[in-house]
Amino acid sequence: MKRTSRGFTLIELLVAVSLAAVLVTVLAILFARTTSTVMAGEARMAVAEDGRHALDQVAIDLDGAIPSSAGSQRFIVVDGPGSAVPGPDVSEAQDALALVTSTTVPDGAGGRVTTMALVELYLQPESDTELSIAGANPNAIRSGRPMKALHRRVWRIAKDTGLAAVKAPIPMNTAVATAAGLQLVSDDVLHQYVMSMNLEIFEGGKWLEVHDKGSILLKAMPIGDVSGDPGMPRKLRVSMRVIEGSGESCERLFQREMWIPAE
Repeated sequence: MKRTSRGFTLIELLVAVSLAAVLVTVLAILFARTTSTVMAGEARMAVAEDGRHALDQVAIDLDGAIPSSAGSQRFIVVDGPGSAVPGPDVSEAQDALALVTSTTVPDGAGGRVTTMALVELYLQPESDTELSIAGANPNAIRSGRPMKALHRRVWRIAKDTGLAAVKAPIPMNTAVATAAGLQLVSDDVLHQYVMSMNLEIFEGGKWLEVHDKGSILLKAMPIGDVSGDPGMPRKLRVSMRVIEGSGESCERLFQREMWIPAE
């Protein structure tokens, strides 16, 4: 008996191709969703880690604050632009802080030494040239909001008279501070993508915004620059809204109440 070979019919080929296309599409969707989930998880972890690290450093600086009664403190909280409306959710709040604290600085020989220094904490527009458009300060891609970086500048105090340079605004003018005897030893970025930072002080059993005109403590700032200044506030509340990067795949609001050592 003679055998004849039989191939696939056109209909069979179309059915096979269709099934393969459906299978590939399903696999692609599953892969994309898995990748998106992993990326979102990594973004959340990065935001949480970087945000906590920044707040931890602020808490360490406040914990080492020099008492105002010692005559060497210059504690000041500055109402930055965009924070005219109360609350931590102000998208453009840029409050700033400066204080004299005990911290570690480079000793010039590759090590570090603990000393009394002036620390400034403030926001500046993000300057990453890879994110900027036509040389302008970069904005977040989705919302278009300007991105800012949280800076921590540390000044070694050569002489107490140099503290007279510690006045608003922050950051201090470098030339003025240097002429006053302050030596810049470090300028670090605690967090690269901060949308806002709002500061409040605890006074009279309640939290007060920096622009509150009825505050005795805020009126006296910088605290410690003249004889008879009131004591330091007992607590400071820091609210920071951060994102994981220019893509804004994850955004989070951090808020922490930080104790300041007693006088």
